[in-house]
Amino acid sequence: MKKKSSSVDAEAAFADELYKDRAALNRKAQEVLAAGSRQVTIRLDNSEIALAKQQAKEKGLRYQTYVKMLLHQALIADRRNAAR
Repeated sequence: MKKKSSSVDAEAAFADELYKDRAALNRKAQEVLAAGSRQVTIRLDNSEIALAKQQAKEKGLRYQTYVKMLLHQALIADRRNAAR
């Protein structure tokens, strides 16, 4: 049996960590979605959409889910800041 090279081991470890992070992000997205939702329309700059798509892709998410998560996090943070 052939032994794996260290670069293959390193790549496998990187993939394991990446998919673990994606799984956690996807679980968080599902939690947000499970709370109930309503469809809305919003107009954004093309540059903002492009940036959201890029960042979502890096995190292994769909960009609309990612934008929804960002909005949710901003609203919660704003509520906390207002309560101070």
